[in-house]
Amino acid sequence: MFKTFDVPASSVAFGTAFWRNRLLLSLVGLQLVCAVAVSIYVGRSFWDASTSLMLGLSFKLFLFMFANFVLWRFGVAVFSIRPAKPIKWLLHDLWSKLTDPQKAPDAVLCFGSIVALIASYTFLKNEIHAVNPSLWDTEFARWDRWLHGGFDPWVLLWPIFGSPYVTTALNVAYHMWFPMLYIAVCVACLDRRDPNRCTVFLVAFVLCWFVGGNLLATVFASVGPVYFEAFGLGLEFAPQMEMLRQSNEISPVWSLSVQNMLLEGYHNAGPARGISAMPSMHVASSVLLAFYGFSYARWAGWALTGFAFTILLGSVHLGWHYAIDGYASGLLMVFFWWLAKKLTARFGPNA
Repeated sequence: MFKTFDVPASSVAFGTAFWRNRLLLSLVGLQLVCAVAVSIYVGRSFWDASTSLMLGLSFKLFLFMFANFVLWRFGVAVFSIRPAKPIKWLLHDLWSKLTDPQKAPDAVLCFGSIVALIASYTFLKNEIHAVNPSLWDTEFARWDRWLHGGFDPWVLLWPIFGSPYVTTALNVAYHMWFPMLYIAVCVACLDRRDPNRCTVFLVAFVLCWFVGGNLLATVFASVGPVYFEAFGLGLEFAPQMEMLRQSNEISPVWSLSVQNMLLEGYHNAGPARGISAMPSMHVASSVLLAFYGFSYARWAGWALTGFAFTILLGSVHLGWHYAIDGYASGLLMVFFWWLAKKLTARFGPNA
């Protein structure tokens, strides 16, 4: 029933898989080198509590991904294939996929590279203010007002979204970002029907988090409106945070507890302590989801475009970001998506 797993053949399969995914692996490898260099520069171990936390989370997500993959294949068996013995069909189907000489190694390497990306990104984000203690917040707040007729953008949004229940709805969408992004990564790792499409997404994903979330976030170090007062920059955003706290008394605003957790972690060197605002990774990765959605179907792309716009509004309304953080993130992702397509055409699986 099952094929014998040939070890030498599997070694060859992984060797060719490394070549097919050389672009993705090279970019993640470059990020790892940067993380080690920063670790040496700041005199702090790359392997800390944050790394262990991220690796543990990644392992749980891997199990969750595999469980959902099994459920998906079982659904195919029951509702599409309809074999006489669905469990037997499922076992054979899973074994054929796990031992596929091309798809299985690709999936393992892609998921492994994303795990390495997450660990390196977290460390580099935690060290942003150790590398660059200067903050751009006052400039970003000034540019925001210049772009919006002399007003802070949250002031313009509050009459529209200031209802406690609307605020909660925006916060729900903001927290839905993580599972949606995770699902997209899982699809890109597992769906190998079009290797170039998946590679474009994963390469753009790495560029988003490494170049945007680490390199540019360090150069343009900032903390966002929520921490404007806490970092001694002024009281300009105190009214916004007070209105969010009042809203929380009527309908939950979970961002407030997350913001407090990050600030406490920052002051006490906790595992979750990375604070940066420019560029907005929520907005950037949501725009990336929209591009990826369009690569499958127009309706998916437009739906995810609406989600990205909601995230942009939520990032400002909930105090996480200046509007300019989101605008810059959107433009960055347009460039990163274009660059990922160019790089994949030159160095991708079908190159």
